[in-house]
Amino acid sequence: MHVKRAVVGIVLTSVAVVQGDLCGQGSTNVGGNVYCQAVKAIRYDKVGAAGSYKDIVNMAPDGTCTSQPKQFSGALSPLDEELSLHFRGPIHLKQIAVYNLSTTVPGKRSASIAQRRHQHHLFHKTREPAEVVDGDKEKRQYVTATIDGKVVSWLNNYSGTPVAPAASQNPVIVTATINGQVVSWTNNWFGPSTPPSTTPASPAALSATRQASTSILSTSRQTSYTTFTRTATTTAVPSAQPAGAYSVPVPQVAPPPAPIPVAPASLSLAPAPAENAKPEQPHATPSSQPAAGNSGSGVYQRIGYYNSATQTLKNLVFLGNYGGESGSSGVFDFHYGASLAYTGTDGCHGATSPQILSDKVIPSDKEIIVMLGEKCAENSACGYTRPGTVAHHGFAGADKLFLMEFSMPADGTSGFNGDMPAVWLLNAKIPRTLQYGNPECSCWKSGCGEFDVAEALHSGSKFLKSTLHTNKPTGDSDYIMRPTDKPLKLAVIFKSANAGIQIEVLPDSTEFKTRLTTDEIDTLCNSINEKAVSHV
Repeated sequence: MHVKRAVVGIVLTSVAVVQGDLCGQGSTNVGGNVYCQAVKAIRYDKVGAAGSYKDIVNMAPDGTCTSQPKQFSGALSPLDEELSLHFRGPIHLKQIAVYNLSTTVPGKRSASIAQRRHQHHLFHKTREPAEVVDGDKEKRQYVTATIDGKVVSWLNNYSGTPVAPAASQNPVIVTATINGQVVSWTNNWFGPSTPPSTTPASPAALSATRQASTSILSTSRQTSYTTFTRTATTTAVPSAQPAGAYSVPVPQVAPPPAPIPVAPASLSLAPAPAENAKPEQPHATPSSQPAAGNSGSGVYQRIGYYNSATQTLKNLVFLGNYGGESGSSGVFDFHYGASLAYTGTDGCHGATSPQILSDKVIPSDKEIIVMLGEKCAENSACGYTRPGTVAHHGFAGADKLFLMEFSMPADGTSGFNGDMPAVWLLNAKIPRTLQYGNPECSCWKSGCGEFDVAEALHSGSKFLKSTLHTNKPTGDSDYIMRPTDKPLKLAVIFKSANAGIQIEVLPDSTEFKTRLTTDEIDTLCNSINEKAVSHV
């Protein structure tokens, strides 16, 4: 592992000098890894490239895995697919916040989307979730939505102007991501001229409809997120209504005011058969901002949050490779090893249900995986998942923001992964199939994606390096100083406008608010002296 990394480090150094790193000011070699200068920001540009990877479609009981080619393209592909966020000890997590970007243009309104994995024992790994954008042969299409944590489907039979609302009813701003495009509109639809039946559809009928769907609609404003809060003496309680329950009444949602362009044809959405909807913290999406792509003002909406001091957890879940342990969720077998499972409060063992991570240091060689609170449903964007594993959605989209606060205290251990903390992102398909084991049972080897945010490459290292593992790999020999004595606040920003990824050290005063404008983020980034920025 170290020999291979040494070679990569030297190659990257020669390339990165041309691209704008700080290695021209000098470098040193430690344990076969090249380190140049300490920086406050590492900024990647034009990282995406079209390609394909081997998407796992079956994991047989005898340990044989089947895959098929998965094509991808886009500014940040394949890292615009669902990602999982990973932490390896020793690390003390203080805060985590995840955001999606919402932007609009005149005549069009927008919203945000919400929805990862990594191998570090010997290699690095990442992969991408399938995107459902196929068109129907007919004009009408089935629409699948995740509302209040539940997947529901209905036939898109809306084809006219909505009925005017009664004067007594207040309009509501609706935001949604439809076939990968973010939109928002005023909810001015309050039902057809003939009242619909109030009898809820059967689970079987909804399941069949869901399997036939050709669009995925994720609502930002119309999604209620699981929230955990407990004191040091109470026990975390999982959501009382798991995803997949369909008999819950929901508010009616108006179709967008104009057809939404999709491939291959435009689509006007019928109102959902509705579910009670509220975001992590309700707010209306601004309707007068410039177009998407981070080329103008926009709003990052927070879709998940964790605070160790207050023991607050909102729409996130902590997982680990602890499947099959006594008192744990998930499964274990001798072909694939331990699957994903919920982690206990100490982050070192499995649990039967979601728990809040304690305000303590995660020790060396222990790994925490963070995903969304929403479970994967059959035929969802999660793609294939290992039978019996605990499968949750990752963080999807080409424009997303991760804020985190952590320290990495030295624990003096040595040996495999001893005193080698790391933060990285994986294509979420990797942990949902096989993160550690037979490389033919994971898409990592074929390039579905991994992004190392900040990784110590040898025991006791005070230097944190970044590397990109996709079909267009690259990395940086400049480094961020490891925060051993006090917490560090860090941002990881995915920007589709320049196909870029930015790692930014933030001021200690930075607040992980429920909404952050792109202007606020740009101001934070621009406050860093250019002499402390490495360009890749």
